[in-house]
Amino acid sequence: MRKQSHFEGVTKMEGQRFPESIVLLEDIYQQIASLRRENRFLKFGLVLCLFIATLPYLAGFQPETIRAKRLITEKVEFVRQGQTVLSIYVHPIGNWLVISGKDGKPLVVLGEWIFGGVVSVTNKDGKMVALMGADKNGGTVIVGNKYGKDVASMEVTENGSAVIVNNKDGKIVASMEVTKNGGAIIVRDNDGKLTTFVDNGPFGGRVAVAGEKGKPVAVMSKTPSGGIIFINDEKGKLKWSAP
Repeated sequence: MRKQSHFEGVTKMEGQRFPESIVLLEDIYQQIASLRRENRFLKFGLVLCLFIATLPYLAGFQPETIRAKRLITEKVEFVRQGQTVLSIYVHPIGNWLVISGKDGKPLVVLGEWIFGGVVSVTNKDGKMVALMGADKNGGTVIVGNKYGKDVASMEVTENGSAVIVNNKDGKIVASMEVTKNGGAIIVRDNDGKLTTFVDNGPFGGRVAVAGEKGKPVAVMSKTPSGGIIFINDEKGKLKWSAP
């Protein structure tokens, strides 16, 4: 036998008539109880769906392809047979990306500097052996030896371009560049002192040879009327000329 509810007993009392709102109140309570049951069911279903979706990853599943419009990270590791062979991470100071080897030492650094982009290559000892980047006049390329000393460079200048050659100690011993009058070749000794200078002067070709103190001791040049030769002492004072 069904148990009579309080509201049914009240509404059926003889000689009494209650407002319809009291009768409807029981329906509201029943709807609330139904919604609570549905809410619990939806929560359980959501948790179950999340569990099923993440179950492959919890079991060690690795998707072959991951597609995303945007990826935010600080480090990416490339693994072979469970061992990290390469890593890419953000430099702690500059706006650069660092590619490091399996030992964690930097191999390549690329990013931005004051004039634009830059890429540098490091040897196994951590010495920079090559650099390519933007300079104030254009591009520049620098090559270093295994000790990190610059031994050659090529860059853009205000008049054109320049190629510079250094010795093993990093001192400039030869350069070829463009001047406002044309081309120039400069040769220096291992101490960086000027020894020979060949360029295109205001009237034509010019060749100069310097002494031990860096002063010109012999000069052959083109003039408006022809050619001229100067012979100087070690202090640069004129001793003879022709014509």
